[in-house]
Amino acid sequence: MKIHHIALSSVVCLLATMPCARAAIVIDNLASGTQSSSQSLSGPTATGFFGPTPFANREAAFSFTTASTGVYLTELNFQISLSKLILDPIRITMSTGSSVPGGTNPLILGDVTPPASSPTSQLLTLIPSFQVLLAANTTYWMHLTVPTGAAVYSFQNTNSVVTEPGWALGNSWARDPSSSWNELVSGPQPRVRLTVEPVPEPSAILLGGCGFALTLRRRR
Repeated sequence: MKIHHIALSSVVCLLATMPCARAAIVIDNLASGTQSSSQSLSGPTATGFFGPTPFANREAAFSFTTASTGVYLTELNFQISLSKLILDPIRITMSTGSSVPGGTNPLILGDVTPPASSPTSQLLTLIPSFQVLLAANTTYWMHLTVPTGAAVYSFQNTNSVVTEPGWALGNSWARDPSSSWNELVSGPQPRVRLTVEPVPEPSAILLGGCGFALTLRRRR
């Protein structure tokens, strides 16, 4: 019983000394701006809008740069439009690198499928199922694909971006199977929102360890 009390006291002490992780929106470009555009996303068996012409494997990508403190990525929201009544998953892969679409240390964050074929314009949310650490002062690439099926989507862009100090949102890029990557240099940026949480400071963990030691000594 004493062992249980000690363990419980140490956990309470550790939680009391650690700062509460507060989610914060660091990049927000979801609001409608004065400019807009879109880029196609499509699956490997997608066809054209008015016939059997292949319209497969369209991709999109964008970059963002972190501020001077490392954080955990907790949520990514992005705006799309449905071009056909076909619903297939959109895959988001994150990587680093100096050129589109990154490609260094690629990490699949997950797949998101529109819940229904209506409305045409939808806000999708990706919550990683594992902890995603974003290093300080680093450029990351988000690469969007439709890995299976025949769905065709439009990845939306606008010019209403708001960022926290030190954060930056890069331009949108697009590619189809017959061309290289093309940057949207003169228009709006990807219609996305990034939410993060702070990484607990080592000092908080050390304080928790001290609390455990003091509790153990008092029990003895």
